[in-house]
Amino acid sequence: MAGKPKYLQVADILRREIAEGIFRDGDKLTTEEELRFRFRVSRQTVRQAIAQLEDDGLVDRRRGSGTYVRHGPRKRQGLLRIGMLTSYITDYISPEILSGVEKTLNENSAVMVLSATQNDPALERSLMERLLDGQVDGLIVEGCRTAEPTPNADCFLRLAERNIPVLFMNAFYRELDSVPHLVMDDYGGGRRAAEELVHRGYKKLAGVFKMDDLQGVERARGFREALTDLGMPFSEDSLLTFDTEERMELFRSVKGEAFLQRLAAKEFDGLVCYNDIFASPVIEALENLGVNLPEDLGIISFDNAQVSALCRPALTTLAHPKERFGARAAEKMLRMLEGEKEGNESMKWTLIERDSAPVRKNG
Repeated sequence: MAGKPKYLQVADILRREIAEGIFRDGDKLTTEEELRFRFRVSRQTVRQAIAQLEDDGLVDRRRGSGTYVRHGPRKRQGLLRIGMLTSYITDYISPEILSGVEKTLNENSAVMVLSATQNDPALERSLMERLLDGQVDGLIVEGCRTAEPTPNADCFLRLAERNIPVLFMNAFYRELDSVPHLVMDDYGGGRRAAEELVHRGYKKLAGVFKMDDLQGVERARGFREALTDLGMPFSEDSLLTFDTEERMELFRSVKGEAFLQRLAAKEFDGLVCYNDIFASPVIEALENLGVNLPEDLGIISFDNAQVSALCRPALTTLAHPKERFGARAAEKMLRMLEGEKEGNESMKWTLIERDSAPVRKNG
């Protein structure tokens, strides 16, 4: 703060108070005279601070009435720069989502500034610090380990102080409930996958879920509750759960191999997988163990990634809309940059019928 002009120091304090909700949208800001007395500065300094907030789209000055808090568009020049923080750039379904974001932004005179966090909160913080310094106009974020509290809440507060809109995509941090999000209906997807298997005649289901991200937590919750509501047997040991560090070696780990042996021993006749990328090695490993698929085990997965059609048997999967999802995220961000309020949105899954979960003849 030292060395900063006094009007910027005053503006910074008022920004923080607006971001923290001390002053809310529609509230009348403290009068110039009260601000002058509070900060012990000149009237000119107060007016410069308010002008800075007005440039940032945080307040409206109304002649004869006063200054009011209003989250509107910031004053900007040239091309809009939208920061995009995604877990992974080249892996899995990300390229198609990013394609939808980029195409929509480009059609609206905006560019995407892309970075990957590798699902690492420390890297997320580093990237956000750089984006704050680089003057992005808005930020779309796929959060890191969203089932856990974020250590980077202060970074999101700093974005709010500068009236830089943030949209969470795919998952969100529950404690940052004022930030809008666009997600898939993961709870509904977990329910749908379990219900599909049960209705097709599968009697005892198992699941594989990633549990340090909100997507996996919600899919597992939907899976559990569907089985309970349908009166089907369920116990927690029918789930293989894992986190980010375990994902690359999951089926070579002790617990992963033990789970595969239970599937091979026909303890279960149906399986719901967190996504196609984890269903694929399950199929390969079980075939090596002599399991007949899909006769001995029906499988439903998530995302309709390219690998799902290449598996044998080809995976029945719940399809993520990918490019349309990315375009929707970009559309929401563009509206936020115009000062519009955006609510939370959940998109539905579409079942893609293939070979891995046929109706059982004895079902």
